[in-house]
Amino acid sequence: MKDIFKILKKKVYSIGLMSGTSLDGIDVALVEHYKNNHKLIDFRSYEYPLSLKERIMEVSKLETSNIQLVCSVNKELGLAYTKAIEQFLIDTNRSIDDIYFISNHGQTVWHNPIETNEFKSSTLQLGDASTIAYHFNKIVVYDFRSLDISAGGIGAPLVPIVNYLLFKDKAPVIFLNIGGISNITYIQDQNIENVIAFDTGPGNMVIDALMKELYNLPYDDEGKIASSGKVSKELLDYLLTDDYYNLDYPKSTGREKYSQEYISNLLNKAKELSLSNEDIITTTTYLTGYVTKYQIKKLFKDFKGTLIVSGGGAKNKFIIETLKDPQYIVKESIEENINSDGLEAYSFSVLGYLRLTNQISNLKNVTGANTSVSLGSIILPPRV
Repeated sequence: MKDIFKILKKKVYSIGLMSGTSLDGIDVALVEHYKNNHKLIDFRSYEYPLSLKERIMEVSKLETSNIQLVCSVNKELGLAYTKAIEQFLIDTNRSIDDIYFISNHGQTVWHNPIETNEFKSSTLQLGDASTIAYHFNKIVVYDFRSLDISAGGIGAPLVPIVNYLLFKDKAPVIFLNIGGISNITYIQDQNIENVIAFDTGPGNMVIDALMKELYNLPYDDEGKIASSGKVSKELLDYLLTDDYYNLDYPKSTGREKYSQEYISNLLNKAKELSLSNEDIITTTTYLTGYVTKYQIKKLFKDFKGTLIVSGGGAKNKFIIETLKDPQYIVKESIEENINSDGLEAYSFSVLGYLRLTNQISNLKNVTGANTSVSLGSIILPPRV
């Protein structure tokens, strides 16, 4: 086991896997690591088979999930990730022999960061790592969030340490990733202890669910529909009654909050207000930008740096317009030569490397953990 910690002294390559809450596919990144420098070499994204996507949605809802489905989807995802890696190697003309390790975030199906009287603080990412390890006979690093929760944290967000490594020289900077959920990393200066990060609320998740419901489309391309309607103050005020936006950090949220019940209640309110489909999309898209900007202004009153936006939401022009403010500059990550689409898969490759080199990878001031730890479980190559 000690031998794997020696990779800090040599150049190695890894494959990072990420599939987010928006369920828009399996992201695969090839990353070069050398002496704590990490370079994204290549990236591809592969759609989930529709049947698997539907089963992930089922397993993520209390109303439709069951233990047999959880068990099966875990295996199905492991097979899907394996197939995605195989296709990635073909598409990029690479050999698995060149890969030192595979880093797999898995698919989050439930995230319960705050303990209640009935349920312990916990999180679950599916995607059987053993299937991947056996097929490729490679080291696999996985289950990144559980150890932070064991250390007293909320298991999220985990990417801020990578954002810090990427952007510390540009401080002060806020890095905003708009995936299914939106999250920000505020890098005030070079001191890692001063990094602040948390989920701001829904990103694309609510918008995408409404696009499917109202237009039978997977998403609002470039925010065109959002740009065609009007913001309903009444619906916005209703949505802003969510107390999450005024909670102090550390905090995180996910699909368990912005669920089908949330969508149904939203649509019932919109029907009561006699809103058009366009106005519903406009208002909920505005919500994503508004609550992010609101929390930046409320919590970081003196911020006058650069807001760098990544993720699928960075392509939504309406969200970008909503985020703009005279106090700071808004840039898309592509303007900083950052591959927005591949960033999360890249980030979990870096987290896997930090685990294999036995380095701290959670920021306790971000997750609320009692101690800093090296996150992730490790499967060694099984065929010896």
